[in-house]
Amino acid sequence: MTAILFLIFAFPSFGSIREEFERIGYVEICDQRPTIYDALYANFDQFIEFLQANPVWALKLYSAKERFIRSKEKNYYSTDVFGFYNESNRSQISFYYSTHFHEFISARYPELIQIPEITHFLEACLEIQNPCVSLFQKAATELDIDSLNLFTLLKIIKYLPTYTATKPHYDGSAFSLFLNSTDNSSLLLSPYKSTFTTDDFSSPIRNHSVLLIPGTLLREFSIYPTPHIVLQSGKIRYATIAFAMRANYAPPKVDLSPLPHFND
Repeated sequence: MTAILFLIFAFPSFGSIREEFERIGYVEICDQRPTIYDALYANFDQFIEFLQANPVWALKLYSAKERFIRSKEKNYYSTDVFGFYNESNRSQISFYYSTHFHEFISARYPELIQIPEITHFLEACLEIQNPCVSLFQKAATELDIDSLNLFTLLKIIKYLPTYTATKPHYDGSAFSLFLNSTDNSSLLLSPYKSTFTTDDFSSPIRNHSVLLIPGTLLREFSIYPTPHIVLQSGKIRYATIAFAMRANYAPPKVDLSPLPHFND
């Protein structure tokens, strides 16, 4: 079975995706291959350990990212966020993957692709990312906004035990897809409201499923974003999220409901 089949595109009938976004903030989709993430996170740890032990190669990967964000290819995602981020001050380590960035590295920095710890991780990201493309396009079609030019940006995160977040946020995407977490209960979200309290946020009960939510880039279609927060758990955990980004798009400034602070 290929990765293309690991998500079941069982959306509600036309119009009800919007209703579900308004009612609960998300659409739940069946995931047939939850164990695929075990290999992804193992590869991510090996990738992190290699970069930490080999700063010269880490610098070369950083140079590839800096060169990529000056290229035309990065405009498909309308962001400058790509590659590896070791954010020790925020107690998390993350990598932003896209197929264009992967192809850029392969073409311009072939020496990086010769390193097993790097190439195995990038290939694992590609396997995860592939089915998201069709899912995002199907969601746009169901919402009758399929004229959007969407490209998928994948984020893999390792949360350290000291990670703390005290305020929810809105994603700067058209859609976000919570593909996997090793601690689902730490994710809290709420449907959009005119005013929020912390009691509005809860953790969906998930059984081998992924969650699709709207981001801030669909406001022109009267689709409001779903705010969410990842709470501290005091342990190492991992998560994978896919973002549908709009190509060559500069979002207008919009006023959104202020979000509450959670207690530490």
